[in-house]
Amino acid sequence: MLEIRAPRIFAHAGRLPPQFASRDPREPDFAEDIVRIDLRGCEFVYPPAVLWCAVYAGLVCHYGFACELLLPEEPEAASCLKATGLLSTLAEIGVAFDDGGIGAADESQTILPLRQFASISEVENLVDETLDRLRYEVGLPGNFGVIATDTFAELGINAVQHAESPIDAFGLAQSLHSPQQEKHFACAVADGGIGIRLALHNNREIAPLSDDEAAIDYAIYENISGTGLPLRGMGLFEIAAAARNSAGRGFILHSGVGIAMLGADRQPSASWPTYERVRFPGALAAARIPL
Repeated sequence: MLEIRAPRIFAHAGRLPPQFASRDPREPDFAEDIVRIDLRGCEFVYPPAVLWCAVYAGLVCHYGFACELLLPEEPEAASCLKATGLLSTLAEIGVAFDDGGIGAADESQTILPLRQFASISEVENLVDETLDRLRYEVGLPGNFGVIATDTFAELGINAVQHAESPIDAFGLAQSLHSPQQEKHFACAVADGGIGIRLALHNNREIAPLSDDEAAIDYAIYENISGTGLPLRGMGLFEIAAAARNSAGRGFILHSGVGIAMLGADRQPSASWPTYERVRFPGALAAARIPL
């Protein structure tokens, strides 16, 4: 059995133990009788971590292995996780879990529950749904909904166009409070596809990239796109630039063993701590925008 135990504050997959979480269900030597994702010690699971659970469990089940999820023992943490829509998604995938002790979920933080999508038209529908929900948020500036949903749309369209994921892509949007109690819009998109490095190789004008870290750095340059089209490639650049230059914003891009965490208070790719050398089987992009 492969058991992956998540930390108390599960922010993103980079916080997982690499010796376990970097096992890729797509590799030919992956032969586990069961994969257990252990969230029992979690006090909160953030959107990028929710997306990792969906993608990893989805790949495990897609390739014919058994998968089970152990829910947080802390009741509020379990209820918040249920509100994200992760449990209903995993039930459809075939993941085993026991949610009998979880009370009613508080869905006030959930703007768009976890959804699976495979086409641009589905992304557009999710964007419309997210925009409708944001209209009920009190005190937002008039253009906030457009800014937030444009970000989500860019991440979703990138996944549809580049991922080549056997399990499609997943998206989620929430309204959360940071540890400093600042309210922010958080959205995340992830897939179980070929990853950023191989997607960029589909653009023959780009020289082969040596590793996942170099590919991520390259992907957020202006006008870089795996499509090779001259009018594509602006979205990730603009999202990354806003995260670097605007207080309260943030952006995570994780693919393979490369991860960049951008924000006005941190340097992108300045260091690669060992706990962040966890392989994401596909790609994840998550953005944070202050409300």
